[in-house]
Amino acid sequence: MCARSMAASGGRLLASLALGLALVLGGCGGGEEVVIPAEEAEPAPALERTGLQGEPVALEDYRGRVVLLNFWATWCPFCKKEIPHLIELQERYGEEGLQVVGAALNWKLDSREPNDPQVFHQNVERFHLEQGLNYPVPLIKEGMDEVMARFGDPPGIPYTLLIDREGRIRQMFQGNPGKESLEKAVRTLL
Repeated sequence: MCARSMAASGGRLLASLALGLALVLGGCGGGEEVVIPAEEAEPAPALERTGLQGEPVALEDYRGRVVLLNFWATWCPFCKKEIPHLIELQERYGEEGLQVVGAALNWKLDSREPNDPQVFHQNVERFHLEQGLNYPVPLIKEGMDEVMARFGDPPGIPYTLLIDREGRIRQMFQGNPGKESLEKAVRTLL
């Protein structure tokens, strides 16, 4: 029932995501997981950025896989707590069709100088090595406001979207929902 009321709120991605986020944050149905039915889900916007090794990372390249798209930053304590769960999910479900993508954001708190791309890249690369990330990390060095607006304009990070094999946004999480919630959501779409 909660998912139906969320999807019925309109055809625009931003409106759908905003309402879905409100339902998730508001505990729709006393903790019920909000999964948008496939026929009512909006397509995920395009995201194409450079990865840590200079390689292109594009959501479109993962069509046919379930994508867990996580927006995070190296300075964010809630993001740091969530990352081991993402590593474990990729390890456990990668062969079944899951692809975690960790979009790293360059905000002022991440740099010695505001929005300095080189310091940002070094910080993310160091974090990647220390944590042993096993999934692609597109670097959002500039245009963060525009990117976040296209993906629902969340009030903070971590912010995670679960995208089905056809490229539709089926679920979103504001903050760290915990290992069990993430795993349950992923398994629903695999």
